[in-house]
Amino acid sequence: MSFLGYQIFYCALWILSFGFVPFSKKLRVGLLGRKGLSQRLEKAKESWLKQGLNPHPYWFHFSSAGELEQAIPIAEELKRRDSKTAILFTFFSPSGEKGIKLETARREKAQRPLPWDTADYLPLDLSWKVAKALTIVDPKALILINRELWPALLHEAHRRAIPTYLFSSFFSVYKTKMLKVWLPYLKLLKCIGTVGESSTQILLKTESTLRVNSIGDTRIERVLERKKLQLAPPAWGTFLTAKSLFVGASLWEEDFEALKPTLIKLAKEFPQWRICLVPHEPEESMILKIKSWGKENGITFRRFSHFLKTPDEVSPLIMDSLGLLAELYRFSALAFVGGSFKARVHNVLEPAAYENAIVTGPFIENSFEAMEMNRLGLGLESVNDSQLLLKVILNRISDVSFARSEGLKAYQYLLDRQGASRRYCELLPC
Repeated sequence: MSFLGYQIFYCALWILSFGFVPFSKKLRVGLLGRKGLSQRLEKAKESWLKQGLNPHPYWFHFSSAGELEQAIPIAEELKRRDSKTAILFTFFSPSGEKGIKLETARREKAQRPLPWDTADYLPLDLSWKVAKALTIVDPKALILINRELWPALLHEAHRRAIPTYLFSSFFSVYKTKMLKVWLPYLKLLKCIGTVGESSTQILLKTESTLRVNSIGDTRIERVLERKKLQLAPPAWGTFLTAKSLFVGASLWEEDFEALKPTLIKLAKEFPQWRICLVPHEPEESMILKIKSWGKENGITFRRFSHFLKTPDEVSPLIMDSLGLLAELYRFSALAFVGGSFKARVHNVLEPAAYENAIVTGPFIENSFEAMEMNRLGLGLESVNDSQLLLKVILNRISDVSFARSEGLKAYQYLLDRQGASRRYCELLPC
């Protein structure tokens, strides 16, 4: 598709989207969040000047909360190198805004400075809107995270000779056909930094002239840093240490179905292990489904909110609130990471940071680290069905020393791959 064709298509798509605003909260929040963006950017520029910051910021753009985790370590490294550096974060999705608010609250609690000076929505990818934002911000460099390739933004930045980078990028062999569509815009990038050699080779096979380097995934430094800065263990954690803890993390219905034989075996034959299931979204319907199934099979699950009020050392648990999964990993030895029997595995780096042996379902192609850890046998094993899942988990729960050694391999995998943020910063203009 030509750039003109894209602009016509994109404009028509946004006009049509207004018809869905009453029915989609996410769309409504995203559209309203962009209202008054230009004025906010102008105020941000004034604020940078008053603070004595460099008037030409590094502009980072990411899609949502997950990619925010990749942007933060690079921004922190830039701030360490020069405290007068100004940094603008923009996000596409309302979940990016939510991630910014959560990180702000965490840092206020820990009394740590933010690594960005302004965070806001990305303007709609229409030439005149992008041009206005670039005129106001006048960035030193534009840094796109993972695969955030917006044609109008790239086209306008290139026209203004603003160096543009794609960092912490991951490309799957299963989506190589789409690369040909994005190739004209990939060629506009000054440099592409990938999370690993497999992504680099996929890009070079598509177009050998692309400027690509295998640098690493900054999320690794992020999870290790968050672990280091965690406050004292919560009081309820002492009630999770009497037994070895198995966490079924970020579960969708497909993951729960695959786990059922394992949960029965674990509850009935391994009393030295405790179960905690964490739905991807703690919706009442999912919680009731797990409790009902548990009752039918002689497993009496407790809600985590009830456990917090009257803790005990034995009951299997269901997490019914958000934001506590990383805390759970501090006490667990073995984790099944969900999404992997549905379509996309969730975060495998957090359990690795806490030395958990990790098991997943078959769908891990969206995660470079999950694929590499599985291929190299470094603390993560991917399985195709519920019976193999049962076998692999039994190997670990019946031999705690084996589970511990797998967890140490996963943790060492992270330690061996630190330093990506420093390497990315070395590519940026001073």
